[in-house]
Amino acid sequence: MAKKQKVASIDFQTGIGTIIPATQESFREGFDAQTRKEEKESLITFRQTLGEKLDTQLSKDDQFPTDREVFVNIIQNFVAQKEYARRDIDNMAKTILDVFKGRFYRDDSQVKTLLVSKRMDGRIPINFAYVAVTEVKDSKDVEAIKVSGLERSVTYYHELRSQGKI
Repeated sequence: MAKKQKVASIDFQTGIGTIIPATQESFREGFDAQTRKEEKESLITFRQTLGEKLDTQLSKDDQFPTDREVFVNIIQNFVAQKEYARRDIDNMAKTILDVFKGRFYRDDSQVKTLLVSKRMDGRIPINFAYVAVTEVKDSKDVEAIKVSGLERSVTYYHELRSQGKI
């Protein structure tokens, strides 16, 4: 008989009915020196909107920000192949991690594991991003979360949809 896989608990999860915009480290060469390119308005709005949503969801949660290491899981679901093909997951991850810092952990060095996926799944008929954070208490937690994360994102999308939140 096969050993039963431990199902790790997720300390926090949320879903966003959109595509995570990319944060890019980019600079322009100027006459005097390098200057940082201005961020797109859509990125600024996304960060602000997600930040406000997280602040509301975390208002009664004294677990975060934590001083422990964390596991961050980001799954971006796409509807269109064109969007799927052109999006870089490292830049989407940076956007989420920028919003999470100070809310879930105090410093980026606390992110022990970062699992970022992009996919197209017919069970989710809209662009939908699932993000979850778990405090790492045991190294076995990480493996269990990796295994359960993809299916959990589909389930969570359908929960939000049935509640009229997406």
